[in-house]
Amino acid sequence: MQLSRRLLPALLLFLALPAVATAQSLAPTHGSGPTPTAIKGFRLTVGNPYRTAMTFLVLPMDVGFRHPVGDVEILPPKLTLAPGFTRQVILAFKIPQNSKERTIGLCVQPEKLAGPVLPRVCGRYTGVRLAGVGG
Repeated sequence: MQLSRRLLPALLLFLALPAVATAQSLAPTHGSGPTPTAIKGFRLTVGNPYRTAMTFLVLPMDVGFRHPVGDVEILPPKLTLAPGFTRQVILAFKIPQNSKERTIGLCVQPEKLAGPVLPRVCGRYTGVRLAGVGG
């Protein structure tokens, strides 16, 4: 019983600590919707779960999250958030004239981290051009 009484404070301290595996957030992580024009937009929320202020990059990617893509606007493309805060960003992209829909990958990652494993969260967003609308 002596050992249990000595371990109890350490166990309580361990349970009170937040998990180390937290990551920035992106909500929602997927979406799709119609558009009457060649441009589709989504309003997304980026969050900072870390204990310090962090600057995040919001990166438009292909659907496999490997390569950057063009004809995409992110506002803002880079944001600094206080611990526990969120902010909305706008994703807008063009649907090519010869396509009915387009899917974009979007990743959020800390700006100043480098290495083989990056903490990033990604989502996929699809715009569908309404039938009978231009080109």
